[in-house]
Amino acid sequence: MGKKIIITSGPTNEQIDAVMKITNMSTGSLGSLIAETFLQERGDLIDKLYYLSPKLARKPAAASDKLELITIESAEDLLETLKKLLTCEHIDIVVHSAAVGDYKAKYTMRAEDLIDELVEKIPAMVVNGGVTKEALMSIFENPEAVCSAETKISSYEPHLMTMMTLTPKVIGSIKELSPDTQLVGCKLLKDVPKLKLYQASSHLRKENRADYIIANDLSNIGGGRHQAMIIGKDGVVKECQTKADIAASLLHLLF
Repeated sequence: MGKKIIITSGPTNEQIDAVMKITNMSTGSLGSLIAETFLQERGDLIDKLYYLSPKLARKPAAASDKLELITIESAEDLLETLKKLLTCEHIDIVVHSAAVGDYKAKYTMRAEDLIDELVEKIPAMVVNGGVTKEALMSIFENPEAVCSAETKISSYEPHLMTMMTLTPKVIGSIKELSPDTQLVGCKLLKDVPKLKLYQASSHLRKENRADYIIANDLSNIGGGRHQAMIIGKDGVVKECQTKADIAASLLHLLF
């Protein structure tokens, strides 16, 4: 029986309203190239390749009946899809190259409405024991006059505010759900010394029990160049100069 593989790719998109989203600059080009390389070079050893990405991210160009495209949107969509696949099927490999956003919108509201709520509630706080950090924070956490995320917010609001909160850490769930799955993760920093990138990536690998981490520095990506270290339990196993190098190296390591 051939391998079953999941590749996550592209950005995640977090809804602010019916039109606006929080996203990032990822295009999905690395994930799509990895998928193409796996299918072209080791298609005979693959039973199914699930490719998880948002609608507008790049998709693998290789045509294959073994490729199944699954559209995800948010970090929570991605996590729920991974949970379903990892618990319902035996997945041999996960290459988690998606650029999962760190933050999502908790709510959006007009500054004027938040100020009105504070003006209304602060006098009662003073009477009942004083204005405390905890009492003010409770208003900021759950204000009353928030905008609906299901409709389009007016384009003419001059003081619109979005409260952001953390998204789930997707990579941390993969080995919890499927301990025997080979896991490749990614770490992206910008303008850092190579040692710092190595240390951060090694920590990510150990913390999430990943087999390999692709360590990237954004300042070394662009113009056909994609410098990266592939880090395993024994340190750097490969230094790459292009996306094609990364894909070929993973092919060698995982098959």
